[in-house]
Amino acid sequence: MTPALFRFGTYNLFNLQIPTTPDEKRRYELIVGNIRSAFQNRTGVLGVQELLGPTKSDAQQLLRYLAEDTGLMCEVMPVRGKRTVPALASQAPGASAHRFHVGLLWTADIEPVPGTFRAYEGGSDFWHGLAMGDFRAGGPVPTRWCSYHADPFRPERRLQEAHRVLGVFQEPDVAGGVAADWNSISADRRPDGSYYDPEPYLEQDHRKLRYQVIFDPDDADAPKLADRRAGEFLRRDPGGLHDTAAVLDTQWQWSCGHWIDAKGRADDFGRRRIDTLRVTENVAATARAHRTHYGPDAEAASDHLLVTADFALHELEVTPA
Repeated sequence: MTPALFRFGTYNLFNLQIPTTPDEKRRYELIVGNIRSAFQNRTGVLGVQELLGPTKSDAQQLLRYLAEDTGLMCEVMPVRGKRTVPALASQAPGASAHRFHVGLLWTADIEPVPGTFRAYEGGSDFWHGLAMGDFRAGGPVPTRWCSYHADPFRPERRLQEAHRVLGVFQEPDVAGGVAADWNSISADRRPDGSYYDPEPYLEQDHRKLRYQVIFDPDDADAPKLADRRAGEFLRRDPGGLHDTAAVLDTQWQWSCGHWIDAKGRADDFGRRRIDTLRVTENVAATARAHRTHYGPDAEAASDHLLVTADFALHELEVTPA
C-alpha cells in the first residue's frame, strides 16, 4: 500500500477571537468547516495566523477550541518544558492595538517530538511571531513545521525577519517548511525564469502601496514594482525555502483580495497571493499538489483563503549524519 501523502497548510483567520456574538460564531463555524474539509481523512499540519487575544492565555484557549472543533491536535511539550502547552507564539504585549498570535494544528496520526516546540515571540526577532515544532509525520526522519506572520508595514523588517525565519532551518539535516502570511509578493520563478507572481501593483495608486513597492527616488513615474527582497533571500540555494506553487509550476491562484470590509470598501491591493508554503529543497522534491481552497464558505470566512500542498514524505531524501 502506498503511504498517505502529507498535507501542509496555511490559513490567516482574520482577527479571529473567541466568538461571543452571533456573527462571530457564524464566521467561526465557517472557518472550522473549511479546515475540517481540507484535512478530513488526511495526514498533515496546518499553520494559522491572526488568532486574536489580549493575553496569551486567551489565544491558547482559542487554539484549543479550534483543535477540538476541527478534530485536530494542538498540545506540545516545549523546549525545557514539564507540561504540554498549545503550539502558539505571540506578539509582544503593547506592540499594536490588538495582540496577534500564530499557531500550529495537526492530525491525530502525527506525533510531535517532545521537547522540540519553540515559540519565537514577537519582539526583537519578529513583529508577530513564529511557532516551530518537529513532528513524526510519515517520513524517514522527523520534519520541522512552522507558522509565521510577517510584518505588514515595514519592508526592511520583513527582510530582517526573513533572515531569522531561515535560521530555523540553518542545519542541513533539518527538513520541513513554513506556513505563512508573508505580507509580500513571492520572488520564486517559473521554469522559464519569469516570476511566478506577476507584478500586481503597476496600475495601482493608493496610500498603502508604500508598504509593498520599491520607489525609485529619481523617477516618480517609474513602475511600481513589488518589493520581493524577503522572498528573494528566502528562496536562494543552498539552504533556501521554496514556494510550493512555483515548484510545481501550477496555475496562478490568488489567496486574498476578495474581502469587503464593514464599511463596504474593497481591498485596495486587489487579488494577490501572499499566503504561501515554503519548504526545504528535499521536501520540495516530494511535492505532489498545491491548492488554494475557494468557494462561498471560504470567501465568507476570512479575508485570506486556506492554501495547502501535498507531499510524499516517505520519499524524502535526508542528509547523512
